[in-house]
Amino acid sequence: MAPRHDEDALQRLAGLIIKRRSELRLHKVDVARQAQLQVNTYSKVEDGLPVRTTTYTKIEPILGWAAGSCIDILGGAAAATLVEAAPGAAVFSPVRAEDLAEDVGDVVQDAAVAISDTMTAAEIRELKRQVVSKVLERWEKRGIDRN
Repeated sequence: MAPRHDEDALQRLAGLIIKRRSELRLHKVDVARQAQLQVNTYSKVEDGLPVRTTTYTKIEPILGWAAGSCIDILGGAAAATLVEAAPGAAVFSPVRAEDLAEDVGDVVQDAAVAISDTMTAAEIRELKRQVVSKVLERWEKRGIDRN
């Protein structure tokens, strides 16, 4: 059973969570999945409805909040305590640059086929090759790791 909290406090917490989620450019579904919650359960939090304390505990690290921040806000704190990433902490992306470049190439190819009645298959392949090459070249200049 969810602990009882003041309705104003629940609304204040909901507003802070929505604001933080927006700052992180996350969708509700993203937070729910990362927190291993049902989307309906997470939606209750953003709607200012009471949920179990364990629900708040699962959401806090996704938002970069210190443990107990949600309960602190419900208790009257004005804001959450942010947790700073460890110096030199790596950010992991499961997407490789080559995969993205291949997707870009496929989109270029599909667009060329859709809009051109005069391009040959060889011209479309060459256009795709040039676009992918340029994308990878730009990423290399920016220091984006290709692995």
